Amino acid sequence: RKAVCDAGEASTGTVPELSTSGGTSDARFLKDFCPVVELGLRNATMHKTDEAADLADLAALVRIYRRIALAALAQQ
Repeated sequence: RKAVCDAGEASTGTVPELSTSGGTSDARFLKDFCPVVELGLRNATMHKTDEAADLADLAALVRIYRRIALAALAQQ
């Protein structure tokens, strides 16, 4: 969880919100049995016809995922 939060903050300048209450994800059930992390795009057209995402948001997500992967590899 720390690696994900650190990557999110370093990539966006925003401290991630630690919560499992933001939607209908299965994480709200899994959190009772194991640690969970949800990370992805948020937008007004999520799961709708013609879903779209801002390219700047997608680029930020790529930077976050890259930082997470590098942190995980550094721990091995």
